[in-house]
Amino acid sequence: MRTADVPCVVEREASDVTWSQIYRDERDGLVRLAYLITGSQAVAEDLVQDTFIRVMSRLDASDEPGAYLRRSVVNACYSWHRRSWREVREIDEDRMKPHRDAQPVEMWDSLSKLSPRQRTILVMRYYLDMTEADVAATLGCRIGTVKSTSHRALKDLRRMLQT
Repeated sequence: MRTADVPCVVEREASDVTWSQIYRDERDGLVRLAYLITGSQAVAEDLVQDTFIRVMSRLDASDEPGAYLRRSVVNACYSWHRRSWREVREIDEDRMKPHRDAQPVEMWDSLSKLSPRQRTILVMRYYLDMTEADVAATLGCRIGTVKSTSHRALKDLRRMLQT
């Protein structure tokens, strides 16, 4: 075998990025985000899949659409909450529990009782470890809105957990 026949490793340029690669890189994180907002694994997977289909027709893969995808998933979760407000649904408590960090079920119950916006901000801020500025940019609001909403949400969580 000649050295010219051996494939060489070339770093991927932005123009070489495909939607398949973006899907593999972003899907799991987006499903976790949607799951923590909706409380349903099946709904989360459906929303993420639908979001990818919509975004693929609007953006080029080389545009690095990670932030756009996150915002689109959050919007899809909000829409799902608006459509499903009449439905009585039970959140699967076994799936809402973290795998290794055994936190009390009360925390997950209380989190599921928050408004979708409060839950979204807390999930992005503390679960995804995003800064207040990143959350504000993703949600298209001011940093002060993120601060006040997270403050109220944490206050509501404390009140729910104390009773």
